[in-house]
Amino acid sequence: MKEEPLTFEELQLFSRRDLIIRSIIGIPFAGIIWRLWNLQIQNGKTYNDLSKGNRVRLVSEAAPRGIIYDRNSIIIAKNIPSYTLILIREDTDDVDAVLNKVSQTLKIELHALERALEENKKAAQFHPIELYENLSFRQIALIGTYQEEFPGISISVIPKRYYPLQKTAAHICGYMSQITKAQLKELPLDKLQSAKTIGQEGVEAVYNNYIIGTDGGRQIEVDNTGREIREFPNPITPKPGQDIVLSIDSQLQRKIEQTMENQKGAIVVMNPENGEILSMVSLPAYDPNEFSQGISNERWQEMTNDESHILNNKAIQGVYSPGSTFKMAVAAAAIEMGIINEETIHNCEGHITIGRKRMHCWKKSGHGKLNVVGALENSCNVFFFKVALEIGIDKIKQYANLFGLGKPSGIDLLHENSGLIPDKKWYSRRFKEEWKHGETLNASIGQGYVAVTPMQLVNYASIIANSGYHIQPHLVKNIITNLTGSESENARQNKRIQDVEMSRKRVDIHSETLILLQKGMIQNVQGNNGTGRAARSDIISIAGKTGTTQVVSFKTREKLLKEKGELEKKFFNHAWFIAYAPIVNPQISTVVLLENGESGTNAARMTKEIMEYYFTKIGDQPSV
Repeated sequence: MKEEPLTFEELQLFSRRDLIIRSIIGIPFAGIIWRLWNLQIQNGKTYNDLSKGNRVRLVSEAAPRGIIYDRNSIIIAKNIPSYTLILIREDTDDVDAVLNKVSQTLKIELHALERALEENKKAAQFHPIELYENLSFRQIALIGTYQEEFPGISISVIPKRYYPLQKTAAHICGYMSQITKAQLKELPLDKLQSAKTIGQEGVEAVYNNYIIGTDGGRQIEVDNTGREIREFPNPITPKPGQDIVLSIDSQLQRKIEQTMENQKGAIVVMNPENGEILSMVSLPAYDPNEFSQGISNERWQEMTNDESHILNNKAIQGVYSPGSTFKMAVAAAAIEMGIINEETIHNCEGHITIGRKRMHCWKKSGHGKLNVVGALENSCNVFFFKVALEIGIDKIKQYANLFGLGKPSGIDLLHENSGLIPDKKWYSRRFKEEWKHGETLNASIGQGYVAVTPMQLVNYASIIANSGYHIQPHLVKNIITNLTGSESENARQNKRIQDVEMSRKRVDIHSETLILLQKGMIQNVQGNNGTGRAARSDIISIAGKTGTTQVVSFKTREKLLKEKGELEKKFFNHAWFIAYAPIVNPQISTVVLLENGESGTNAARMTKEIMEYYFTKIGDQPSV
């Protein structure tokens, strides 16, 4: 149907309504446009000047990390002030010009400042950007004196980790470095400022949550150059992190490091009654202060590629064949299974033949007739070859594991290696063939595929010393909460993080068996034919066991000697000695590993020196 056209009166009505609607919409927009013109054009300069004037800013303040002490309250790790160059981008009109002036005045490479700025390009407005750390006093004075020349630049005092003993106990403490993104996500908001650098290894890493402090903050007023004008009252005081007290004796630690001199290896001293680690040395060591000062990529690569594995804590991460120190575990298996007792005699003729293979004792002429105590005194290979064939590798593994060998000790450090005690199942899975008797013989004297850490061996020695108790070793004795504000200094709360008594666990080995192992270790040092006679002391009674581990085979060794006339040190055997003292009511147990130390006798001699020092300078000296 055709629509009728609008009349003149209807057109006038619609025109009036359209005008009213346009006016209702247009007038407010006109007001907005006028206001913007007024702010930006007419009064733009005034407001721009105001925007550069004084501001109120909330400044977060980092709390210092807790201090690390040794057992005698000697400081091992503390905090010192580090002066850092800070930039607030919004407080300067020309960032590039300011950076150029800073670079020229303070003699800092421009690209270093630009890189720091680029790394923080997504930072929020007015967020302080750290441009350069560890300013010298001269650089601090220049910024303070000519502050108006550097708009947006200020200096912040940030606690930096410092290790007064330098390389001493480095692998125990670990080192600090910048927090990673993954670690940042796990932190509570009130610790973000305090945890810009955190522990990445050692005690610094394991106890990060205790050592990191709680952020504080304050409100300040700054002028248009970023200079602080005044501080508002009632700031939030940063709360320092908790202090850590280690079981380590730093005096003993330094003595052992000096005794080792240029040797590579590891030494651990432990209290066999409570699991406290009195010393843990791994050499070569690094200086953790290098990391606190900001280590270069070149230096980091140099350390990670170091052939001596300088970053590794060899006490818990180094895995080595234990050599003849393993013989007590084999003896325990044979006694517990009823294969031998104290009266059982085996004749050592200097070798044993299995099929077409002849396995030798270290004494080519043989030791003659020996019981188990005599076999441990003389470290006779043939005796253990013979009993091992009756025990079998699976049972050897079972009893080695009871002594903590081939398993992490559970010490409070990261990245502990488990080592390996082989069995038939492992061998079949690895090599797709059946276990061979020859491998059992190798394993019985701690060679072949047997691999342990020094920490496991000192734990093993401790179990024998304390008559059968496995005690989880630990480095931390106490954690101290630092109270602030109105809280009294006398109200400091001490919290033990580990109840030693609760960690004691009886090993499933008869006391009579352990007594025979103790007799064997005593005779190894005190006996006329003991391979550990070098550890015999007039000051303290010592029980121990030598061990020597081949780095290259006898055949290769002879070939190298024939070709070169002498053997390079890197091909020397590794030297072991595990021990405890005194013989009655032992106070300490030790393990000494000398990489390429050639003979267990050398390790025994060093053990004697360490133990005599301990009992004359540190521990109570019992009668010999």
